[in-house]
Amino acid sequence: MRALRVALLLLAVASVARAEDTVAPVTTLGTVRTIDLEGKLHVLNDARVSVVVFLGTDCPISNKYLPDLADLARVHSSVPVVAVISDPHTTRAQAVEHRKKYSIPLTEVFDGTGELAFMFKPVATPEAFVVKDGAVFYRGRIDDRWEKIGKEREREPKKDLAEALSAALEERAAVRETQPVGCPFPGAVTASLPEKVTYTRDVAPILNASCVSCHHEGGIGPFSLETYADAVKHAKSVVNATEQRIMPPWHAEQGFGHFEDERRLSDRQIATLAAWLKAQTPEGDAADLPPALTFAQGWTLGEPDMVVSMPKPYDVPAKGRDIYRAFVIKAEIDEDKWVTAMEFRPGAPAVVHHCIIYLDTSGTARAKEEAGGGYGYQSFGGPGFVPAGSLGGWAPGAIPHFLPEDTGRQLKKSCDIVLQMHYHPDGKEEHDQSKIALYFSKKPVSHPVSWLTLGNTRIDIPAGDAAYERHASMTLPCSITVIGVTPHMHLLGKKMKAVAELPSGETVPLINVTDWDFKWQDQYQYKKPFVLPEGTKIKVDAVYDNSADNPSNPADPPRRVRFGEQTTDEMCFCFLTVALDKKEDRAKLRRHLFESLR
Repeated sequence: MRALRVALLLLAVASVARAEDTVAPVTTLGTVRTIDLEGKLHVLNDARVSVVVFLGTDCPISNKYLPDLADLARVHSSVPVVAVISDPHTTRAQAVEHRKKYSIPLTEVFDGTGELAFMFKPVATPEAFVVKDGAVFYRGRIDDRWEKIGKEREREPKKDLAEALSAALEERAAVRETQPVGCPFPGAVTASLPEKVTYTRDVAPILNASCVSCHHEGGIGPFSLETYADAVKHAKSVVNATEQRIMPPWHAEQGFGHFEDERRLSDRQIATLAAWLKAQTPEGDAADLPPALTFAQGWTLGEPDMVVSMPKPYDVPAKGRDIYRAFVIKAEIDEDKWVTAMEFRPGAPAVVHHCIIYLDTSGTARAKEEAGGGYGYQSFGGPGFVPAGSLGGWAPGAIPHFLPEDTGRQLKKSCDIVLQMHYHPDGKEEHDQSKIALYFSKKPVSHPVSWLTLGNTRIDIPAGDAAYERHASMTLPCSITVIGVTPHMHLLGKKMKAVAELPSGETVPLINVTDWDFKWQDQYQYKKPFVLPEGTKIKVDAVYDNSADNPSNPADPPRRVRFGEQTTDEMCFCFLTVALDKKEDRAKLRRHLFESLR
């Protein structure tokens, strides 16, 4: 048992509108998944800095600014500049025609339900917003060429939007609010839903942005939601799952850490789906229907440097309990590499639930596979060896990202890549041969990415205990840059919260999973890596439910449960994906790992 505890702990380091002198209060925004006029998925507020501009198709002042917005997008090519059409009197088809007429070279989205208008609360078109780290940094005019409607200044205008954007990128202070001049905003700016909720205008955009990526033909979802007929057929299931927040699967508390690819619906979106069902699922105007989603055959991040695949297909039976199995792949490289991004592609999306990708330089994984005499080996909880690192993981809906600049995960030339797969049979035999694309750094990496583990192996949960608690903590002996976080418990897990207490006394929220579900465990990557200085105390609190009221409890009646790797055992670990400033910091962390045990 002690060897297992030591192995798991070593995983930690095996391998971040008024006057111009008025500063408006910062407004924190949620993440919004939306579909642009061309049918492509966008996650607004996902970038560190972005620009959102509300336009009006019939507003002459708005149309005159289109070339200026195009110039801004060209100058700041790395910054998303998103144009929004939010007008209850304009159809999606009319917005598309407007885009063609003016050859608008921007990402343009149609806010049919007024969701974005409710979030940003614009008062005019055009009105611009600079969003930084998930909060409004600036709102107001694009420039000051208009003294008022109908009166244009002759002098060179002050470029308020461009200045605010530069200030946000350069971490400078700036004017936070100016008064926009334009046409009165025509859209909805309240939480009230449209009088008539329809599939084409209101429901299809929500499903396309947040559901269809899994619920399409050949996807991991048990049924398709690609068409009106699909949506009507499953309307009750959709409303039931969304009102209970079972779907989309996302278990991290909103605002307790800001993560990439947050898969959650707003209260307004959930209410929209319920109102549509209550109205007996009207279809609506075909002119409002967004284009059908297409699922790219190529890799999301472009041409990879290397693609590795499971050696052969694995047969997933039509029925039976979930399968946890690890497959060993030899890394065919002739020199050590730094991996800056990884993209996983399931070979049988309907049954691949998730995958965690480990690195093994000890040969243990290959020996376990050979000893089993079959293809792969059974693996639940940990991979069965002390990893030399990790390449990350995948779950449905995950979008691949490059690591922060000058960071990377080391892949040694003698290394085995181990795919720890979770399969869930769906009534039809499937054959999976998943693969991953790897992207290598073209220059040496100064900040290696590692896993830092906080854990508690002293778990002994009495039968019937509905609120059993475990805790772990660690004081950092060096500074780290935190890139992501991965909570880990088994079937009895109920809650896990992690915070960082800085030497200054300030508390930084890391993650709070209030409704743990082992089947939907995620690797959460922060929108913006952040530094935790030396002396920071990281604390993890976990709660378990070993009562008969827990539907995930595998024992009936409940039995005593202890720490272990089996499905019916329990674990308490929180893995941080971190970048280190110095190579010697890895040894410092290793010496302090046992502090997290209690």
